Amino acid sequence: MSTESTTAEPSIKVTTTPTTTSLRPWIHPHLTHSVNPIKGRQLETSHPIKKGEVLLIDTPYAIIPAVDAAGSALLCSNPQCNRLVSPNTGQSCPNRCLADVIWCNQTCRQTDQRRHEFECAWLSRYATSVRSKRGEYNFGMLWLIVRILARQNTDTLLSDLAEEQEEESNPGFQHGWEAIQSLCGSTETWSHEQVRSWTGLAKKYLGPAALPHGMNAENVLALICKEEANSFGLYPRETGIFHPLPTPPVDRGEQFGAAVYPRASIANHSCCPNIIHKPDGYGRMVFTASRDIEAGEECCISYFDMTQYIDVKDRREHLQTLFRFVCGCPRCAAEEVPGDNDLQWDAFPGMD
Repeated sequence: MSTESTTAEPSIKVTTTPTTTSLRPWIHPHLTHSVNPIKGRQLETSHPIKKGEVLLIDTPYAIIPAVDAAGSALLCSNPQCNRLVSPNTGQSCPNRCLADVIWCNQTCRQTDQRRHEFECAWLSRYATSVRSKRGEYNFGMLWLIVRILARQNTDTLLSDLAEEQEEESNPGFQHGWEAIQSLCGSTETWSHEQVRSWTGLAKKYLGPAALPHGMNAENVLALICKEEANSFGLYPRETGIFHPLPTPPVDRGEQFGAAVYPRASIANHSCCPNIIHKPDGYGRMVFTASRDIEAGEECCISYFDMTQYIDVKDRREHLQTLFRFVCGCPRCAAEEVPGDNDLQWDAFPGMD
């Protein structure tokens, strides 16, 4: 993770129980972040945490439905809502830019009009061609980038009061565009072949002629590198349950979306995580302690479905292939066969 971070003690005045009426982010007052010289940024606790305590509820900076899940429910396009919506009951874009763009009701559509205007023309112009020529994955990645840029564009309309309220409710944690810029991931993180592919996509589909974002090509490429390193797949069941596994194992279900979270992205991976995570009904990522956590202990999640990769060799191959690091967590170290791991531990964030 990025090694640039400011550590601050959270205010003890904040309640240790999340509110059920607000859709804003919520951070446990005993959850903080620090910088590890090897792994970079990490989440940790300042006081003991009991199993079952909610540690973080993070709202997405940008979110999209799963673009290759034909016939399934979609997500309300209003970033203040994000609820699952049936394609048969939701409100579509009047310009018919994309069938995957839908709102749960007229109010959500009207209040989201300004943000959607940013992406509407882009979707109308490029969605079909990108899907047919570049595939669903690349389309989903580009669309998520477009929604990040749309959010950044509309964030400039926020009042100073809203910014102050965000800072007060999440002391010590960055928020908004500042948090996105601080995410890890750069051209040096990925292979030359991958960077070259993204450079071509950015030039063709995310240039100034395609979107009025005001960023140069280098910054757009950097944003892609950050998004690919930090985006979460959204699943209906928890990720991170590993001991004991249910019999028979129950996986986390079919992916229904993808999102980038400013604060949840700080979490590092472990194959013996002490946090399970799952999105709630509004697309917010919820971190819950899966066991008692000691003061000063790092809070880790799993980057993949623990029911799908059981053997240490399979887990490490999966992580190295997708996220370009070899896991050195206590579980992998204990199960490792001498001579099987010649690479150095490198914590690199990302979600599948």
